[in-house]
Amino acid sequence: MARICILTDSTAQFTRPDFPGRDRIYLVPFRLQAASQGQEGRLPHTLIPPGVHDFARFFDELGREYDAILVITLAASLSAAADHARQAASRCSKYAEIEVIDSHTTAAGLGILAQAAAEAAAAGATLRQVEMRVRSAIPHLYMLICIPELIYLAEAGHLTPAQATVGEMLGLLPIFSLEDGRLMPMQKVRTQRHLFESFQEFINEFEHPYHIALMRGVNHDTLRTRPLREYVQECFPETLFSEHNMNAHLAALLGPQSIGLVVVEKPFERLP
Repeated sequence: MARICILTDSTAQFTRPDFPGRDRIYLVPFRLQAASQGQEGRLPHTLIPPGVHDFARFFDELGREYDAILVITLAASLSAAADHARQAASRCSKYAEIEVIDSHTTAAGLGILAQAAAEAAAAGATLRQVEMRVRSAIPHLYMLICIPELIYLAEAGHLTPAQATVGEMLGLLPIFSLEDGRLMPMQKVRTQRHLFESFQEFINEFEHPYHIALMRGVNHDTLRTRPLREYVQECFPETLFSEHNMNAHLAALLGPQSIGLVVVEKPFERLP
């Protein structure tokens, strides 16, 4: 039986501490580069995606132990990681078969996909079966992100610096959805209470959501998440609900004030 491992990036956040196949998951890290002093408007850190040589190094090392490597990266619109992985895979198929998937998501969404892939691999699925499980799950995974600090979007090229400055001056909380892997503006709200009301309205679009994950930026230690948690428990008692603090790489990508919501529509084992 072929040995399969899962390689994802360090923006992934796992919703469970232990799960079948956890020992098959490896993380290729982003790098945090401090901005030079005196550069006005720059962020405290710049997030550097893993390069072609970083992926090649992982492929070389993992290929000596595994027969196949499934790479699952964050959305290509948010980073060049997927492109770098594909470039490296085209040069590094000496030891193992390599397949690269753009997850169209990040954070807990990416972690959930990696978990599902690892569980399938540990259960003896082939590389093609694991790949199809992940690809069939992606359309059933939804994500909203509130990004108050628009300078992070400007730094990533999604907005101009002028648009970011004006948006932040208005003091509103912009909510984006990740649709087909792209950030799409959804609405703007004035307060955190209105934000969580918007999250509730979004959750209500699903008849029986399987898993809901709430992610908090590093500056949200006092965020009142209890009302949303209780709402989910009351309206969807069979739905899994988890809360997570964004790691440093996600905070550098989306901003430390960001708040994210991931909804998994149905259990992956029930997907066609």
